[in-house]
Amino acid sequence: MKEFEKKENLQYAQRIGLVQNHFLRNLSLLYRPHNFLRDNEEAMATYMKEVCEAINSRISADVPNSESYKDILRTIWRTVTSKHKSSFYFNLADIISATVKANRNWEAKSGAKRTAKAFSGSFEAEQQAREGEQKKPETVEGWLAKLKETDRMIASGELGRGIGEILRRIPLRGIERLTGEKPDIAPPAKQATPAEHLPDDSGAINMDLIKAGHTAPKFDPFDLAHDDLPDNLKAPLPDFNQI
Repeated sequence: MKEFEKKENLQYAQRIGLVQNHFLRNLSLLYRPHNFLRDNEEAMATYMKEVCEAINSRISADVPNSESYKDILRTIWRTVTSKHKSSFYFNLADIISATVKANRNWEAKSGAKRTAKAFSGSFEAEQQAREGEQKKPETVEGWLAKLKETDRMIASGELGRGIGEILRRIPLRGIERLTGEKPDIAPPAKQATPAEHLPDDSGAINMDLIKAGHTAPKFDPFDLAHDDLPDNLKAPLPDFNQI
């Protein structure tokens, strides 16, 4: 490990949170679940939990901080997506393979000490991967903090409500496991629909608003009011030497 890297002593819940926010969120935004997962909330929650555990249990406990952890997650994401040809959620085996490879690369670059590597695919290799998981004592307070952060992201729109309500089941089940009781903590209330989006007294809806929402903005590249447009949207200037 590089001496100048800041150490944060990442807790288990923090590591799982990073997987949720920087891997599962991308997955839910860019890919779609298989019909079985989409129609079965219990199966969807189990899939999400298995992805979190599959990744976290195979990333070294020596990773010093959240930035290094996120770098590994980015490598995992790039590896999986480079081979994934479907529009559906990833196969767990592909995620595990990419995680093992990304963690091995991180250990090689950081100089982190490792025990002798067992043969890939063997029982000893699986046992080593499980032992490498950073296991911290679970606390109700830790899970409540994770639930609070998930709810904040749902309320702010950083997480879509659908995926957010699925991800919040992980801390809820952690609390239930520790207390023996199912917590009754409701998700953030849905924001009220703006009045202009609702039908009027006659039942008519605002078609102009709907059309505007489905119309791409148009820019006149020669309009000086749009001088702040990105370079790729600006019209090329004429070469006056050729006029």
